Amino acid sequence: MIEAARIDNQVVRTELFQSALSNPATGLELLPQQNNFEIQYTALSFIDAENLKFKYKLEGQDPDWVEAGTRRTAYYSYLPPGEYKFRVIAANRDGVWNTEGRSLRIRVLPAFYRTWWFLTLAALAISGAVYGVFKYRITQLELRQAAQQAFARQLIESQEAERQRIAAELHDSLGQHLLVIRNRATLGERAVQDPVQSRNQFDEISASATQAISEVRTISHNLRPVNLDRLGLAATIEEMVERVAGSSGIQFSADIEALENGLLTKEQEVNCFRIIQESLNNIIKHAQATKAYVELWREDGALLVTVRDNGRGFAAEAAGQGAARGMGLTSIAERLRILGGTHTIKSALGEGTTLDLRIPLAAGKAEKK
Repeated sequence: MIEAARIDNQVVRTELFQSALSNPATGLELLPQQNNFEIQYTALSFIDAENLKFKYKLEGQDPDWVEAGTRRTAYYSYLPPGEYKFRVIAANRDGVWNTEGRSLRIRVLPAFYRTWWFLTLAALAISGAVYGVFKYRITQLELRQAAQQAFARQLIESQEAERQRIAAELHDSLGQHLLVIRNRATLGERAVQDPVQSRNQFDEISASATQAISEVRTISHNLRPVNLDRLGLAATIEEMVERVAGSSGIQFSADIEALENGLLTKEQEVNCFRIIQESLNNIIKHAQATKAYVELWREDGALLVTVRDNGRGFAAEAAGQGAARGMGLTSIAERLRILGGTHTIKSALGEGTTLDLRIPLAAGKAEKK
C-alpha cells in the first residue's frame, strides 16, 4: 500500500493524498517550482515484515524497475512536466512477488512559458515581429526605390535643362558670332575694291572667329574639363579655385595635395571634379560668404576633401530636405554613391558650412608611393 507523499519536504495533506489515491483520473498534481518529491509505501505481513522487499517504477521516467530492497521510500529530485504513473510491488520472505502492487498517478504541471497557450502566443508574437520586420524592410525598399526614381526624374530634368542651356549658348553666342562672320565676309567681298574697308572687314572676321573659338572652348570645358587630361585632377582643381576666386569676389584658399596619374579612373576624376565644382557653386549661389577654403589630401586608403565657408549656413536638420538640399547636394550625394564614398555636412545659422567628403581608393592605389 502507498502510505504518504512529501513534496519539497512537506507532507501532502491526508485528504488531498487520499483523493489522489481514490481518483486515478486526476492523481496528485505538482506545481512547476516543486522539484523534490518522495513517496512512502509498505506491505502488510505478519511474518518477518522487516525483510519484505520492494520494487518501484515511475512510468514515463524510469526505464525499468528500481530495486529498493527493504527501503520503503522512493525519491525523485526533478520531474519534467508531464503525466506519470508510480507503481510499487512487494515480495515476501520466500521471494514471491505481488505483481499487481499499487499505483498513483502523478501530474507535473508545466511552467507558464511551457504551456500551449503561451507557446501559441509566443509563436504569434514572433510571426508578427517577423512580418513587421518584413513589412518594414519592404517599406524601406519602396521608399528607397521611390527616392531613386525621384532622383532619376530630377537628373533627367537637370540633363534636359543642361541641354537647353548648351543649345541656348550655341545659338546666342556661337551662332551670333558665325552670323557676324558671314555678314562681314559678304561685306568684305563687296568692298574688294577698297583695300582699307576690306582690311577692316577681315579684321572683324578674325576677331569674331577668335571669340567664337573661345566660346566653343568654354562650352566644351563645361562638358568635360580638358585640363583633367592635360594637367591632372589636383592641378585642375587648383585652376578652378583660382578662376572662381577671380570671378566671384570671394576670397578662396586651397591646399591641394599632388596626386599621381592613374590614381583614379577618368570617370572617377570627372565625378570628383564635379563634386568639388558643385560645392563651390553652392557657396557662390547660396552661402553669402566672404571666405572659403578647399583642401584635398590622401589618408588611410581614401581621398579626403573638405570645403568650408564662413557664410550664413543653415539649420542642420534641414540639410536633407527642401530647399536646403536642392539639386546641388542631391547631385553630390549621387556622385559620391557612384564613387562608393560618404559625406558629412556641418552647418549652423550664421556659422558657415563645412562639407567633408571621403572617397575610397582601390586597394592597389590606397598607399602613397
